Amino acid sequence: MELLLAAVHRVAFWILLAFFASAVIRLILMLDINKRVYNHTPGPCRIVFDEDGKDVDGSAGIHFVRGRNLALITYGYANAFENGSVPSGLASFEFKKGEEQTHHRLKKLDISWNEHVPKHFAPLGLTAFENNGRVLTYVVNSHPKAQCVHFFTLVKSSLQHRKALCDSRFTSLRDIAAVDADRFFVTNLGYFSQGHLQTVELALQSSLGLIYFYDGRNFSVAVSNFPTPSALAIDEKKRLLYVSSLLNEFVRVYEIGRDNTLKQKVDISLLASPVGLHVDYATGDLWAACHPVLLQAFIHQMNPSDKAMKSPSQVLRVRIQEDGISWVVTEPYANDGATISGSNAVTFAADQMLVGSLFERLLHCDILNPQIT
Repeated sequence: MELLLAAVHRVAFWILLAFFASAVIRLILMLDINKRVYNHTPGPCRIVFDEDGKDVDGSAGIHFVRGRNLALITYGYANAFENGSVPSGLASFEFKKGEEQTHHRLKKLDISWNEHVPKHFAPLGLTAFENNGRVLTYVVNSHPKAQCVHFFTLVKSSLQHRKALCDSRFTSLRDIAAVDADRFFVTNLGYFSQGHLQTVELALQSSLGLIYFYDGRNFSVAVSNFPTPSALAIDEKKRLLYVSSLLNEFVRVYEIGRDNTLKQKVDISLLASPVGLHVDYATGDLWAACHPVLLQAFIHQMNPSDKAMKSPSQVLRVRIQEDGISWVVTEPYANDGATISGSNAVTFAADQMLVGSLFERLLHCDILNPQIT
């Protein structure tokens, strides 16, 4: 009997050791400690300033409004980390073709809150739906004390606030994608909100993320047990929803049914943490802003006011082939964090690219060879 117990103890010890070693290896791989970033650009790039020639206070969310040929941009995400001194709001950047693009300035939008000014506002993801000339805009407020979705109407160079929807189930809202007027999907990264419990949850690589759908009246769970869902993007022509996984480093593709239910199609592995997505309407190509070294991104996010704390940036382009289940990935842009730190959003229009960051700069690049970039 003693020999049997000793054997059981040895087996249990080796199983636990193997489990621990596996967890450590998975954690090291997840944090991208083994990665290096080599700088390159698709053409001339420049920092975009505001109309006063000053740096923007982050550009964590970007959405391209095709009918207006402009990008809507959120700034002030640092407020989600108790840095209340940072201005927050939305801005716009107008795209022009070729040599006409001589003005590289961000225009901050006036917001008419209609007596509903939020006490805490840390905008992150955003989306828009164009309806009979109206641009209905939806913005995620990621502040831990005010997890809500704000509804706006874009009127020239200002936003009219319509309402805000908050839900006790929201713990870590990240991004949003509209399929119709007042109908959209929104991602909830994990079970816990910001803090030590969320850090433990992420370290354990749990799959407690959710994708909610708002049908115009109520929120319902569209997808449960998703591993850290972060960014969203919609292919309007093919009715596909792209959802990125922050820790598992893939983009999952769903078919959107007529009743807006989701059917899983394929996973696109990127070997980097995708945090911002954009679908080119003309080609269907998927653009992804990524954190190539997740450990540095995590440290950077925990210290938003420390300008010396940099995180590398990366943009990937995914060309989906005609069969819909194969693709080609290229890397139009990469930077070690010196030029733009913590890339979090991207959009592409008129052979130009905008790259947004968590807390700092907005970058504009001309793409000289868009066919091969």
